[in-house]
Amino acid sequence: MSRLLFIDDDIDFLEVMRIFFEKNGYTVETATTAEAGKKKIIADKPDLLVLDVMMPSEFEGFELAREIRENLKLTDLPIIILSCIHDRKQVPYRFAPDKDYLPVDVFLDKPVNPETLLEKVENLLGIRREKPLREL
Repeated sequence: MSRLLFIDDDIDFLEVMRIFFEKNGYTVETATTAEAGKKKIIADKPDLLVLDVMMPSEFEGFELAREIRENLKLTDLPIIILSCIHDRKQVPYRFAPDKDYLPVDVFLDKPVNPETLLEKVENLLGIRREKPLREL
C-alpha cells in the first residue's frame, strides 16, 4: 500500500483528501505546516508528496520543494503541487514544473477534482514502481 503525505494549511481540504485516498487504498499522512511536513518526510519516508504553495507565506511550498530536492537529496520522491496561487495572486505568468526553480513532477491548480488528482498520483507511482519479473 502506497503512503501519501499531504502538506496544506487547509485542514478541511486535508480531511477530504485523506478520506478520498484512504477509500482508494492509500495510507495518508497530513501536515499543516512546511516544517511539520519536512519532519514527516524524514521520519515516515512517504511514497509521494502533495504540497500546497501558500501556507502561510506566499511561496512556502516552492521553498520546501527545493529543500526536499537540494538539501534532503530526495530526487526520486514524486511531488505534486496543488495551489490557487494563479487565481489569488493573478500573476501574469503560469508556474510549471522546472528542474531549477520548481523541482516538482506535477503542478495543478486548486480546486482540483479528486479523481484528477488520483490519476496523477497513480501515474507518478506507476512510473517509479518496478515492474515484477514474469517467468516464462
